[in-house]
Amino acid sequence: MFKSRMNWRAGIDVRMLSALLAFVALCFLAIRVVIIYHLFFRNPVRSPDILSDFNLFYYAFNVVLHSPNQASLLYDNARLAAFLAAMGSDASGFGVFYCYPPQFALIFSPLGLLSPLTAKLVWVSASFVLCAIGAVLLAKMSYRGADRRAIIMLVAMTLLSYPVLHDAYLAQSNELLFFLLATTFFLIERDRRYAAGVFLGLAIVFKVTPLAILGLLVLRFEWRTAMSTIVCAGVLTLVTAFKLGFNVIRHFFLFDIFRAQEQIATVGGLPGNGALRAALQTAVQSVGMPASESVLHWSANIFALMVCALSSYLIFRRSRDTRIDYALASMTILVASPVIEPIHMVIALIPLVILIGTAMERPAVRLSAIAPGAEIVVTAIAVLLLYFLERSATYFVAAMLTYALCVARYFPAAFSRSRDATALPDARAA
Repeated sequence: MFKSRMNWRAGIDVRMLSALLAFVALCFLAIRVVIIYHLFFRNPVRSPDILSDFNLFYYAFNVVLHSPNQASLLYDNARLAAFLAAMGSDASGFGVFYCYPPQFALIFSPLGLLSPLTAKLVWVSASFVLCAIGAVLLAKMSYRGADRRAIIMLVAMTLLSYPVLHDAYLAQSNELLFFLLATTFFLIERDRRYAAGVFLGLAIVFKVTPLAILGLLVLRFEWRTAMSTIVCAGVLTLVTAFKLGFNVIRHFFLFDIFRAQEQIATVGGLPGNGALRAALQTAVQSVGMPASESVLHWSANIFALMVCALSSYLIFRRSRDTRIDYALASMTILVASPVIEPIHMVIALIPLVILIGTAMERPAVRLSAIAPGAEIVVTAIAVLLLYFLERSATYFVAAMLTYALCVARYFPAAFSRSRDATALPDARAA
């Protein structure tokens, strides 16, 4: 009777928490819509700078539509600045450059036929809807239990986070990437591997970083998904080469992408950049010492190699739950990156949802090297850090904590054996 009463109370708590999170998510969304409406229609002078990152995409779409024979203009910063000035947008400051693959510009170029305002609203609306769909698919994959309230709670947790809202406000592309990766993992778990490869192939041609997920598939011998990914990405690349010329693709991967990385590296330290490089730069400058560019560069590269090597070893040799492999691979993309902006932390929601969902699925089983109570506390801290604006080292701490939680999931047995070994003499004495 006591146990049934406790289960009833736990059910009430989950139901209330899920309803509260869903209600707060809707309130946040309504507030965001009101703010955007006010800035667009009540203050039209500033409207070109609202959803400002989409202006870079809009420039690329127009290059593809009106100058397909001069596709190299995609990465011409002078032409980009002139285009933004003609729109009435501020072309000064950091981050005013286009650094996406040519395939991205070609696929979404029909948006260039719309007015800037209409194209922005279509992009933001579609991105948020796809993000919500990805959140539902990710929650269903992470939690396989029968309690639907847990699904609602995980979805609300995703849509409530500041990185998602900030990404929507800037009209960035990380919500789209989140949808593509979440759908890929969901379809693999449902044994629809060829379809999963299509979504991963799209993610790779939109952003180069999801190549790490392709490496995960190879380590796990997911040959059908890997081949489907390669075919999809290859077909899209050939179509882009036919439309825009192969030279623009070759130049992007040989020169433009590295030039963009050099520009991104100038973003500075915390809190705008939550990567290890930025944390080291901030720490060195805080004690009054000059930050050596070569030291920062090599420190970040060595750390990235160590993270990639550790992740590859764990996935290849110690894999227990494929969902944890997805979480670790997604987090490796961020931790190994030289730049972690707040909008990039949208991808960190994938491992966090997986960690929480799998823990709720088997609450009586120790899944990690970290004690269950401590794991809950650390996970809650990482989640809460993503609910607020970036301050000091908050996003750096959230990224490191999430990666550590993923790694700890690969070592539950050793700690369980050591605990059993220490308890055995006491049992025999009793």
